[in-house]
Amino acid sequence: MNPSALRTLAACAGLFAATFAHAQNPLANILTAGSTDVAAVKQKAEAGDAAAQVTFANILAAHFRQTEALEWFRKAAAQGNTVGEFNVGKMLLCGAHGSPPDLSVQPNPPEGLRWTFMAATNRYAYAYRYMAEANRQGLGTATNMVAAYAWFKLSADASPSPMGGHVEMNEMALNMDTADIQRAVNLAALWKAGHWQAPVIKVTDDSRLNLVGIIFSARNRFAIINGKLQSEGESANVPVKPGFLPIKCLKIQKDSALISVEGENQPQLLLLK
Repeated sequence: MNPSALRTLAACAGLFAATFAHAQNPLANILTAGSTDVAAVKQKAEAGDAAAQVTFANILAAHFRQTEALEWFRKAAAQGNTVGEFNVGKMLLCGAHGSPPDLSVQPNPPEGLRWTFMAATNRYAYAYRYMAEANRQGLGTATNMVAAYAWFKLSADASPSPMGGHVEMNEMALNMDTADIQRAVNLAALWKAGHWQAPVIKVTDDSRLNLVGIIFSARNRFAIINGKLQSEGESANVPVKPGFLPIKCLKIQKDSALISVEGENQPQLLLLK
């Protein structure tokens, strides 16, 4: 297993724990063949019924046919079904074990985070917790404890049980500054009011760019991207093969740099290697 896969597996531990902790989640209580007319459900799913597509996907997942389950969750999500959106996100954040192995879903945290965020902004409460863990563990985005606390706050507000997020908030509060906790609470209030802030999706497949160093001085921060030194706010042509790529360095943190590439709509988060 490559180092990237190992890091993803380790980061997913929190999400696996969250899944087991929420055993009462009706999504996890897959209907058995003994109480479900699978043929009738499949017929409705094939006819385009989004709710039936989710049910059929759950049945497939219960039989470890994960790639097929993902396909049906995607069909439901494409129709705006929030449960489908959440399940696509959940499966892609960490992957899903299938049997035989070729029915397994390989993790794709950036795409998983996009779908999970979509479900969260559609007020699907379980997605709040997954967004919290993704920010806390760095799945599909950079680690962000303020955002993680804010998402746990939304989860806790949606569920009075201790497993709603209260325990994690208390654990995090031991190591967070009071000012950061207040920022998180304020952020949660904004999100609850519908003023959502999309996470910066971690780009993992852009082989053109390589963040090899970060330097902090008394007055500035610098990132070394493809061997070129850049400060925050600076635009430059960085060397690539072939030629040069025009980018702008938007934000530099201790282990990452947020940049924009000329001609592209979305910023990229480069991680220090």
